Amino acid sequence: MKNLTKLNRMLLCIGALLIFSCSKNDDSPNGGDTQDGLEEQRPNIVELAGSVSVLSDLVEALEMADTGLTETLSANGAKTIFAPTNDAFDDFFKELDGYTSLKDFDEASEKQLLTQILKYHVVGTTKAFSSDLSDAKAFTTLQGEDIRVAINVDVFIQDKTNVDAKVVSADNEASNGVVHIIDKIMLPQTVIDTFFPKPTLIELVKETPNLSLLLEAMQKANLVETLNGEGPFTIFAPTNAAIEDLFTALGDGFNGFEDFDNVIEVELLSRILKYHVLPGNITAADLEPGNVPTLLTDNSIEIIASGNGFIIGDASEVDANITFMDNMASNGVIHGIDKILIPTEVQDFLEELGQVQEKTIKELVEENNDFSFLKEALQITGLLDVLDQDGPFTVFAPSNEALGSLLPLLGGDFNTIGDFDTEFEVDLLRDVLTYHLFSGRLTSSDLFIGEIPTLSGNNKIEIMFENGNYVLRDVTQLNASFLLTDIMAKNGVIHSIDRLLLPKSVLDDISNEANQVLLDFLARQDNLTDAFRVLSLVGSSLNNLLENEFTFFLPTNAAFLDLFDELEDFDSIADFNTAEEIELLVTLLKYHCVETGKINSGAFTDMQILPTAQGETLQINIDGSVFVQDKTEKMAKVTAPDKNILKGVIHVVDKVLLPQEIRNKLLLQ
Repeated sequence: MKNLTKLNRMLLCIGALLIFSCSKNDDSPNGGDTQDGLEEQRPNIVELAGSVSVLSDLVEALEMADTGLTETLSANGAKTIFAPTNDAFDDFFKELDGYTSLKDFDEASEKQLLTQILKYHVVGTTKAFSSDLSDAKAFTTLQGEDIRVAINVDVFIQDKTNVDAKVVSADNEASNGVVHIIDKIMLPQTVIDTFFPKPTLIELVKETPNLSLLLEAMQKANLVETLNGEGPFTIFAPTNAAIEDLFTALGDGFNGFEDFDNVIEVELLSRILKYHVLPGNITAADLEPGNVPTLLTDNSIEIIASGNGFIIGDASEVDANITFMDNMASNGVIHGIDKILIPTEVQDFLEELGQVQEKTIKELVEENNDFSFLKEALQITGLLDVLDQDGPFTVFAPSNEALGSLLPLLGGDFNTIGDFDTEFEVDLLRDVLTYHLFSGRLTSSDLFIGEIPTLSGNNKIEIMFENGNYVLRDVTQLNASFLLTDIMAKNGVIHSIDRLLLPKSVLDDISNEANQVLLDFLARQDNLTDAFRVLSLVGSSLNNLLENEFTFFLPTNAAFLDLFDELEDFDSIADFNTAEEIELLVTLLKYHCVETGKINSGAFTDMQILPTAQGETLQINIDGSVFVQDKTEKMAKVTAPDKNILKGVIHVVDKVLLPQEIRNKLLLQ
């Protein structure tokens, strides 16, 4: 007997089990019908398993597992258990790193995993004999996931792996169910994901040599975090050769992703990549002809039937072939393609890029609706015809909204560009516009940190590099960001920017002497730079007030940061860049200015009501320190009182004061 093979030993044990389970029911025709009293005489499932040596590992596992599974399988009821043999356990351990026996399941989390595995072998609601195991029949297990029967001469049980478990001994009846012995540990998906975790999409891209440029692109476009997220996503992944074709299409200035060196180019790259990503887990079996939305809003790719497979259509005339399919990740799937997919807006850009640009700056401004305000302003000042000359010129072109922000800076008499109708006003407008013009062709790749002269006399623009992008800065210390760069013309280049640049000469023209004194004072206060920026922009609205006695509450930089944290669309003063938003700043500034003269901190009284230049009131509260109550629930504390200047006084406060008008417009609680 010592020379018996494993199989022979197992068959002997199974034979013994069959004798044990059937001897008490010899007259039962199908093993499922029992005589009176015999059901109670049979062992329960745990006792039955304990009597068979090839199931000793199963019994040990039940004893180790958490949540009282042994008690569950010993209790009365109708259950079906698919019992893996000791050899099945040995095969399972060989597939795992760090596990050689059940003793290695010694942590609480590992015992929970073992419990999940064991529950996946138990059907807790039915006593299913072999006659009940029909092909494709599914059973829900105690673990929650399903198993499925497959008949192929023998009976097999399908789990979530690619290998089925074979039933080697069926219909071993117990008092509370039936045991079918199988030759494999079955695994639910949750356990597979724990023991054999799939890589994320980004990790899968990293592991694929022919997608190394795609990885660089995703890193450059800041999409790594998104595609490492929960998803799921489907990526049509262009190969390295396909991405190199994109560099060729973009021209000599693009040889690698390091050449995407400004916010506009990175955004272009991001849009291209998002066009390759679909929401959902779309495998090869799920593909069907039709348009499918991508992560690029309002842009779909087309799945096109071709022979026995599919090709992918985009906005170009060339479709992409699928080179590989169903590389599965934990959060999606990757299909390889041999071409970059191009959305409509990018295709239009590439077609325009491929043409020789024969239009002047004047012609480009005239035909671009985004520059309609700029066109009108250039016409009024006579500068539009200048931009039809040889040049070359560089135009930092404010968008329509940005240029419109000039109007409230000048007061209530200016509602349209056409309101610049006196010689002084036209000269002032010309001064603003020439401050946006540089003599020479300065493309985005030519930008540098430093100052550049403009056509506005001695007024210079400062170029800075912040947060990975170039920005422009004027005398207000506010940044203008690029919306679109390198609109090439025959006589120069246009860059679209998101805010109006103001030269010092114009600020001097629209501010009185008192305003300038106040600005000079604020420029020397490190904690009042945001207040300086607001005064630079809209301080002219206080010209008359500053010539008399005044009381001014000025918030610190930290106070402005607290305000921006409450606002969804504003991260800095620079984000107030439309006419409506500039009006908000005027309202805000006037609410900080008291109309009733100069009041030093010692003259404040508790519950004192102060009328403001904005029209609403403030209230003083004295509680050890001086506090100012606006129309919110939180009071501002005076942190630095009695800064005497001109005919008035400044009190520094730790909160931006908000009138009800502002709260209503910004929908603040």
